[in-house]
Amino acid sequence: MNAVSPNSPPSPADLTGALPAWLGAGIAAVGGFIILVLEIVGARYLARDFGSAFYVWVSQIGVVMIALALGYYVGGALADRWRRPGPLAWLLGPTGLLVYAIPGFAPPVLAALVNRHPPDEPIAPLWQKLDPALGSAVVFLLPCFVLAMLSPYFIRLTSRQIAHVGRISGLIIAASTVGSIAGVFVAGYLLVDLMALSTIFRGCGLAMLGLAVICWLVDRRFRPGERSPQ
Repeated sequence: MNAVSPNSPPSPADLTGALPAWLGAGIAAVGGFIILVLEIVGARYLARDFGSAFYVWVSQIGVVMIALALGYYVGGALADRWRRPGPLAWLLGPTGLLVYAIPGFAPPVLAALVNRHPPDEPIAPLWQKLDPALGSAVVFLLPCFVLAMLSPYFIRLTSRQIAHVGRISGLIIAASTVGSIAGVFVAGYLLVDLMALSTIFRGCGLAMLGLAVICWLVDRRFRPGERSPQ
């Protein structure tokens, strides 16, 4: 029986994942939590300028779903290319600052969308539907897109062998979904009653900065090809 050299290249079935599954699941859960807080609180925020009409919720849900679809695809592609968590820090950090700054930059942007219509004429039905979607996209598309990248990215980084991909994928997707469920109820039942919307956004921004720091620290500790317990 031939001995395998420790320096030999990995087999095709070996993905050389370096991160423990619990770490990827935890980061994905926090990301899912923030996404749903932004979605729920964001709809409340948009209602200030566009009213609490049905179209505000349709727009917010639709924009977040677009962000998720794009983030899942791009996150998986970047994970295959980079195969280390450090680059996520450079995505999460600036985006976290953007979320922190929502109370400052969003009001004039949303007001401009509304005020561009003549004040003495009714807003066309089409723009009553599209204006909330535009406002939602400007404010919330980018942060939700970046947060959506976390799940596929960490599936790649925590899977050591192809035989384990199904289990790891299920764990991280479930963790992200549990985080999202928590985000719905915490945002809807607690945060909007206890905090100002601006405070909630700043808290989400700080949480994203915290995730960026974690990814940076983990990148310094782990390298592709190292082994750590699943």
